[in-house]
Amino acid sequence: MTITKKKVVLLLVEGSCEEVLLYNRLRSLFEQHNIRFHIQYGDILYDLDRPDEPIKSVIGNAVNEFMIKSKFRPEDVFCVLHIIDMDGCFIPEDAIVIDDTQKELTLYHDDRITVPHEKQKQQIAARNADRSTNINIMKALGKILSSEIDYRMYYFSRNLEHVLFKEPNPEKEGKFPQVERFIEQLEMPIEDFLQESMPLLTGADPYTESWDRISESSASLQQYSNVPLLFEFVKLQSGS
Repeated sequence: MTITKKKVVLLLVEGSCEEVLLYNRLRSLFEQHNIRFHIQYGDILYDLDRPDEPIKSVIGNAVNEFMIKSKFRPEDVFCVLHIIDMDGCFIPEDAIVIDDTQKELTLYHDDRITVPHEKQKQQIAARNADRSTNINIMKALGKILSSEIDYRMYYFSRNLEHVLFKEPNPEKEGKFPQVERFIEQLEMPIEDFLQESMPLLTGADPYTESWDRISESSASLQQYSNVPLLFEFVKLQSGS
């Protein structure tokens, strides 16, 4: 009897909270696949140390790093699913507002980002320009690594904690146990919970339309997620 080797569904994420939130559910839904997470511990879309490196190479290198470490070949990988935070990166530059009474470097609001001085405003504007450009490149890709592996990008906006807890500016400390408690107490499948944060979609291509919606005006500051489409993509590609 031949045993079919499970193919890898690789999730490229910013932090460990995404793994806590999604791993068990994905594993139970897609038993035919090997669900793996590659945590970046930071923002892979924006890094001052690599200003000239094309974003497709950056993402491809991250996937290669995982495969080398885990001893996988491209044919072993079913798909790469990349989950990012939006961080308000598509807002117009005039929605980055200076508040010289503000102690925090950056505060996020539903329609603007506030900063304490001009230097921080310019830094956020530069970050937003780079991130939005990189997102536009990656969201348009259907394949990665010399077109060998299916690729899709999904988002939490502004970030995971905003979608789950409606926290406008979450503290970094304590996020992991907070998400652990949330998923333990959740009384519905996580994809059903996240469906409540999906932008209104009316067209025949929900994936593309979800990116169109989040790119509009101040939408990338508001509480949206297209992560439910991640589940649908794996189901469709798996024929289940």
